[in-house]
This record gives sequence, structure tokens and C-alpha cells, in this order.
Amino acid sequence: MKFDIDKFRYHFTRNQASYEEIHENILEGMNVHGANFIILMCAIIIASIGLNMNSVAVIIGAMLISPLMGSIIGIGYGVGTYNAELLKSAFKILGISILISIITSTIYFKLTPITTAGSEILARTSPTIWDVIIAFVGGIAGMVGLTRNKSSNVIPGVAIATALMPPLCTSGYGIATKQIEIFLGAGYLFFINGFFISISTFIVTKALGVPTKTSVDSERQKRFKRFIITLSIIVMIPSMISAIVMIRGTINDKNLNDFINEELQHQYVLNKTIDEKYNTITLVTVGERITTNELEDLSKKLSYYGLGDKKLIINQNKSELSIIEKYINNIRNDENSFINNLNEIVKNKQIEFDKETIFKEIKAIYPEIEKLYIGYLDGETEKDSSIPIIIIYSDNQSIKNSKVNIENWFRTRMNSQNVMVYIENFSENIK
Repeated sequence: MKFDIDKFRYHFTRNQASYEEIHENILEGMNVHGANFIILMCAIIIASIGLNMNSVAVIIGAMLISPLMGSIIGIGYGVGTYNAELLKSAFKILGISILISIITSTIYFKLTPITTAGSEILARTSPTIWDVIIAFVGGIAGMVGLTRNKSSNVIPGVAIATALMPPLCTSGYGIATKQIEIFLGAGYLFFINGFFISISTFIVTKALGVPTKTSVDSERQKRFKRFIITLSIIVMIPSMISAIVMIRGTINDKNLNDFINEELQHQYVLNKTIDEKYNTITLVTVGERITTNELEDLSKKLSYYGLGDKKLIINQNKSELSIIEKYINNIRNDENSFINNLNEIVKNKQIEFDKETIFKEIKAIYPEIEKLYIGYLDGETEKDSSIPIIIIYSDNQSIKNSKVNIENWFRTRMNSQNVMVYIENFSENIK
């Protein structure tokens, strides 16, 4: 079937607004003065609360009322029409909006008693190439919607899909908690979202043949397009690297799970860690004792699972295993006995965290948790005796699915990479 370009153009432009109406729509979207700045501040506070409480619905609501999209589309439109005055105004409004957003979110996260980075915050710190694609395609949809002569719900949908507001709030969180990596990661996510929405707006503006404010010769237009392409590639590089790292991490996790399921059938793996920096895999296991020869054989088998470049380390500290088993058995048989054992573990030891505060924080993030026990894991060495351990009881499947996020949260909260998280069914174990 042959593609008819003329027919496509006809259907594409038949509902198109006039160029004057398109220009007015762009200016109206850029109107972030007076009351709209108050709306912006309200949206930032709502989004910050949503991130703080790990509430997706609240975050979506904040994105719907946020007026950030207009100035970003205005930048792309200003570049496409070579309108220096409009471009200057759009950059000014966007700059003020960003400043207000970061200041407001920073103040909120300074005042809130919950300072833990939940999964919704952590999700905004590692942008990938997929965020670039979403921003680019979303920008095209947004600009096409603005150029129609009938109102549509495209812009709110684009605002949700591209998620401009949450990264700014997350940047404020990074400043408030003095975590520069969170600030930079979220800031980069906002930048690529805004950048590629503007790029796609520029492309649609050119495709529609919107008249330019000033005439520019063809040679200068070619140079400008080459500059945009080069800049776009440069901006995409970090997100592509992040995507590659994420894909590799996902593949390694799957390969490690396959390795554990096939080669460690007589072991229960309590904790598993892949350290890409030092190329090591560390497993904490319960079960039959693994001899040195067996460990060597297991290390050789890693290559069959695509993990041949990693060194295998298996931690099977006997005292650690017996205490974990005692944890689980005692809580199943007698809750008071379990608490006594927990007290034995932490006695004569300086607890470095406020258990009650941690309990309140994680309950705020995951209200489905029924009960929670926190302590240190006792072991034969000083290193082993400083492992923070948290045992969670809940019948909610989402809690079990969130184990990785909870482990990340607990590591961040305890400022330690070596932590242990266990999730047990509440109804089966609490009597």
C-alpha cells in the first residue's frame, strides 16, 4: 500500500487552527504571572507530599495542575519561529518557575519529619533513554494538540507522561537532605524532559510551516539544525549510559536468580548483592555448609549464566544463620519469646538508630505493613555484629513486590550497604 503524503497532509491540517490562534495558544500557555505562580507553588507542595508519602495519585494530581509545560513549549515555538522576544520571555518564565519550585520543595523537605527517600523519589534520580523518548513523543503530541482549532485534553496527558513536576521536587529533596547525587539525577531528568519537549515542539512548528518572526537564510537554518542535532546527541549520552547500566543490571539480576535456582537448590539465600565496581557477587545463605571445593565449582559455573567476570563470595556465618532461624521460629511460636531474643541481640550494643522513628517512616511509605522488628544481626566478628536487620510482617503482595525498594530505602536510611530485609506473612506467623 503506497503512502499518500498529500492525503496525510490534508488530514493533518484540516482541523488546524490559524497561525494567529496557534500563537495566542502558545502565549496563553506561557502566562505564569500572579495567580498562576500561586498555583505553581501549590502544585509543588502537593507533588512534594506525594513523593514524601509515596502516593502516585497525589503526584499525578500535582502534575495536572502544574503550569510548567507552557513555557517549555514556548521555547520550542520561539526557536521554530525565530521569535527572539518570545524566546526570551519563555526562558525568563521557565527560570522563575524552576527557582520557585526548587525553593518551595526544599523548604517543604526541610520541615517534614519524614526525610526518607521512598521509591517515588528514587525513581526520579536515574533517567534513561526511555525518558528521552517519552519527552520527545509527548512534546509532539502536546504541540499538535495546541495547533488544533478545538480544545483537547492532550496537554494534561503530556504533563503526566513527561512528569516535569516530580523531578523538580526531588531536586529540592536532594538540597534539603544534602544528597548531591539525588539533586543532580533529578535535575538531569527535568532537563532532558524540558529539552526534548522543546525540540519536538520546534519540529512540529517547522512541519506546520508556521511563519517566522524574522527571515533567516537557508544556510543559517542548516547550521542551526546541525547544532540542534549535535546538542541533542550530547544531551542523550548520559541517559543512554544509564539505560545500558540499568539493562545490564536487570540481566545480571535475572542471571543470578537463575544461578541460585539451579545451583543452590539446597540453600536459602538471605541476601544477594552484585557489586559492579569490584565485580563481585556476595550471597548470604542458609542451608548445607558449602565447602571450599564446592565454592570453586560454583564460581566456575558462573560463566554459564553470563556472570563469568564476577567473583563469587558466599557468607554462611553459622552464628548468623542460627540467629535468623531463631528469629523466624520464635516469632511463629511465641511473640514474647521473639522479643526477648531480639533484646539479647541488641543488649550491650549501642543502637545507632531510632527504631520508633524508622517504624513511623516506613509505615508512612508502606501503610500495609502490619508489624515490624528492627535490630542488629549478631555474629562472631565485629563486622558481622553491625548488620542492621529489619523483619516485616504483611499479607499484602505489594509489600513483597517492593522488597528491593525497601532494601534501597533501608540502606539509605542506615547509611550502610550491608543490611538485611525479611518479609513474612502476617496471618501465618502471628498468633
